[in-house]
Amino acid sequence: MTHTLHREGSVESLQDDLLLLITPAITYNDKGAAEKIKKMIDIVFDVGPTNYGCYELGMNILSGVEVDVIKEETKDNSRIRCVFSDKEKFKDVLRRIIEADLGLSVTVSGLQSIVKEVLDEMEIDPHSVNLAMGTHGATEKLPDENFRKITTMCGHAMVAPGLVEDMIVKVKKGQLTIDEAAVEIAKPCICGVFNHERAALLLKEIMPLYVITD
Repeated sequence: MTHTLHREGSVESLQDDLLLLITPAITYNDKGAAEKIKKMIDIVFDVGPTNYGCYELGMNILSGVEVDVIKEETKDNSRIRCVFSDKEKFKDVLRRIIEADLGLSVTVSGLQSIVKEVLDEMEIDPHSVNLAMGTHGATEKLPDENFRKITTMCGHAMVAPGLVEDMIVKVKKGQLTIDEAAVEIAKPCICGVFNHERAALLLKEIMPLYVITD
C-alpha cells in the first residue's frame, strides 16, 4: 500500500487521516475469498468510512457507487481500500476486523506516530513497516506545494493539480462551496483513499493565497 505513504502536509493536517487496505494473498488464499471480503465490507460500512473505492467499477462512494453494488462486483481478488477521518472509528473497525478473524491481509497507513499509538493501544504487533523517505530528484518541476497537499492524497496521481486550480476558481466565483469542491476533487481517485474532509480543510487554508482576475 505504498501509494498511501506520500501524502504531504503538516503533522497537524495529517492527524485525522487513516487508511486501510484489506486483501487476500493471490494464489495463497484468494480462492473463495469473495464472501470473506463482503463480510469485511459490511464491517467497514457499519463503522462508516470517509471514502471507499471500487476498482471493479472505477468509482468511489463520493462519485455515487453504493455499497450493495460494490458487494455485487466483489470477486475473489478484490481489495478493500478506504480512509477514515476519525481515529476512534478507525480503532473500532480494526477491533471488528480482528474479531472477525477471516484470514485476510490488513494494512494500515497514516502518520507513524498515530498508527503506532493505535496499534500499541490495541496490542497489535505489525510484522512489517514501510516508510516514505521523502521526494528526491528534480523537485523544482513539481506542482505548487499547496496543491500537492491535496493531490498526494491520490497516490496514483489521478487527481491533477489543474483540477484543484479549477475548483479554487469555481469556489472563488461562487459556483461551488468548498465542501462541494473537495468532493469533486476526490471523485477521480478510484482507490477511495482520497480524504475529501481533509481536502476541504486544506482548501479553506490555501484559498486566500490565490486571486482570480476575471
